[in-house]
Amino acid sequence: MQKSLPSDMDKECIVLCEAMNRLSGVRTVDSCCGHGKHRFRIYFAVDPFEALVPLLYWFDNWRFGAMGWRKYSTDSFRYPAYFFVEGPIGTKAYETAGIIAGLLTDYVEKGEDPDLIWEE
Repeated sequence: MQKSLPSDMDKECIVLCEAMNRLSGVRTVDSCCGHGKHRFRIYFAVDPFEALVPLLYWFDNWRFGAMGWRKYSTDSFRYPAYFFVEGPIGTKAYETAGIIAGLLTDYVEKGEDPDLIWEE
């Protein structure tokens, strides 16, 4: 999967897109910081589908204090499946995107979080 970021990407999206792309099976495909008027969004694909589980774990509002983030599927009839995460508007989005990016980076560099339970 190609994981390079576009040169014209909103600077506020870079750190979170880079962190998401570090996860095996995840590839960001589009993003917009919202420019203080709209919600922050990052669109991404997952392949294999199981790659979605550890990614969405880090967007749990209650667990990490990154309030205002939601997760959506964009098209359930295509493969690979495309999704997006949507954050709050403005400064709060940029700050919490940085928090989530840090958690994702730690997960990739240090291994599995002990709270992330996998059932086989």
